[in-house]
Amino acid sequence: MSSNIIGKVAQVSKAIRMALKTPPITPPVPGDGSLTVDFFKTYISLYRKEIEDWERARECRRNTINPTTIQIQTLYQDNMVDRFLFRQIANRILRVSNRELLIKDKDGKIDSIRSAAIQSKHIRTIIKRAVESKFYGYSMLFISEWEPGKIKKVIDIPRGNIIPETGMLLKDALQPTTGIKYAEWPNFLIYQQLGSDTIGELENISPLTILKRHSWASWDEFEQIFGIPLRIAKTMVDTQAHRDDLEFWLQNMGQAAYAILPKTVDVEIKENSQTDSYNVFNEKRKAVNEEIAIAVNGQTMTTLDGSSRSQSEVHLKTLEEITAEDLQDVRDWFNDDFIPVLRNLGYDIPEGYYFDLVASNNLPIVEKIKIDEAITKMGFQLDATYVSETYNVTLDKENPRAEKTQLDFFV
Repeated sequence: MSSNIIGKVAQVSKAIRMALKTPPITPPVPGDGSLTVDFFKTYISLYRKEIEDWERARECRRNTINPTTIQIQTLYQDNMVDRFLFRQIANRILRVSNRELLIKDKDGKIDSIRSAAIQSKHIRTIIKRAVESKFYGYSMLFISEWEPGKIKKVIDIPRGNIIPETGMLLKDALQPTTGIKYAEWPNFLIYQQLGSDTIGELENISPLTILKRHSWASWDEFEQIFGIPLRIAKTMVDTQAHRDDLEFWLQNMGQAAYAILPKTVDVEIKENSQTDSYNVFNEKRKAVNEEIAIAVNGQTMTTLDGSSRSQSEVHLKTLEEITAEDLQDVRDWFNDDFIPVLRNLGYDIPEGYYFDLVASNNLPIVEKIKIDEAITKMGFQLDATYVSETYNVTLDKENPRAEKTQLDFFV
């Protein structure tokens, strides 16, 4: 294993050691050398995973005396090679991260200036990792660079180096006693857990991806055996040189399997009489995809073929309910756990203000004007605050024309 320092705020080793012994109550001044996050990057095996690997990983993860997470997190990473699973999870995350990020005051009105301060890729990364925690069990990010009111860089901490049960960030994932207590650094080491446990939903999905790979491998083997006929060369000359020449010819005649046998040997090849044998593997693959879709998004029709409109509406309703829950979980975590961190990092978010996620309104400004103008022609009045925020204009409240909020000043 090689040591890899993934990020640092500290420059002086003595200051680091002192800081680790006595964590600061308030965040330090940027660049004063207060925290270093250092760990070994554990080697990840890329060999094909089996059900036995899943069982061993669960056993290590659920060990009540000495739990380790590297085994099951490695398995989870291997699961994500499955493109269907990857896209299902990515779509669920996008339904949250593509929302508009807003800061609202205690009365629920949008604060445009403070909302603009959190419109950054780093905040969106933090939101994405929060949703990911439902599948992996937890996430952690290291705020390695910042200035008052602005996060400049965040770094992913490998989940295999984190033991939530003991609150440890490990230097070596296989040594559960070598590390620091991440709760002592809440302003820099951002721990996220939106689910009810620290195991994650991928624990139940992992066997499905393993079974799906079995079907792909068996299908491929079936194709190699029955898709291309076997070639047999029989010879009466039993010398090594002659056999080498035959093998050379057969190798250069194509990709089909071949055999070199004495002429006296009788080989019988049993061909598969069923023309649709491949469906054994294909139907299993489809069934696994359906199970994955249900496990991640609660239904199948929004990602797989649907039949009736009424069934699709029921499935869509299920999807909307899951998205609503994800949105509320992110709001709760952000408001309860992360807004205090932002305040400590210099963001101007007064007490009583809160974070919200709303669907983005991507209509062109001209289309918005047409809609609002039609509403006013029906006899309804538009709220002055809405007009000001939507069109980024300042209204004169003493002007009776502005009080009526008619939109004829746009045209």
